[in-house]
Amino acid sequence: MKRALVLAALGLLSSAAAAAHPHVWIDMRSSVNFNAEGAVDAIGVAWTFDEFYSQFATDGIDKNKNGKFDPAELQDLANTYAKNLKDYRYFTFVETNGKLIDTGAPTNAKAVFDRGQLTFAFRLPFAKPVNPAAVKLSYSSFDPTYYIDIAPTPSNSVVFTGVAPKGCGSALRKVDTTKPGALNLAQSVKMTVPTDSVLNSTNATVVDITCPVSKTK
Repeated sequence: MKRALVLAALGLLSSAAAAAHPHVWIDMRSSVNFNAEGAVDAIGVAWTFDEFYSQFATDGIDKNKNGKFDPAELQDLANTYAKNLKDYRYFTFVETNGKLIDTGAPTNAKAVFDRGQLTFAFRLPFAKPVNPAAVKLSYSSFDPTYYIDIAPTPSNSVVFTGVAPKGCGSALRKVDTTKPGALNLAQSVKMTVPTDSVLNSTNATVVDITCPVSKTK
């Protein structure tokens, strides 16, 4: 169990080897929450792991030996993931106008095991709400070591919650880059100072959130 948590939560593998051979595959869904003023104040993320890793990750969590994963056992797993991912920005990077911003600690961390697959979900609150009509808001979930492959689901990968202004939308884009920094990004994950253009240094799928500029008379 400890080894599973280290592999998923810390991605301990050399960057070059992991880039060539991902070992864990994740289908991702995300939700963008708008507050009453029409600004984004949090992003929710749900990762569904592949069947093989799901079995690996849940091995040994049935502590009461009743042959199933009880809610408390799954919650312990979710809490451990959330704790271990802190120093790695929860593998979720948010930028405004190309500058990486900090988020608060995850809330609503939850793990669900259904039809042989483990899903880990959490919510990342923003330190300050972001108005997508005024700044460029982008985010992505990825493992900088490339040990874990995180990809949006084919459909309904991004949804809006809260009070989204009319005309707001989301778009997925793949950053195709051969920059050397793409393989060395893992070295800068444990950052205390935001770094610019992190999302342009990876080949992960990036989500762009846009809203129309309000017209005033």
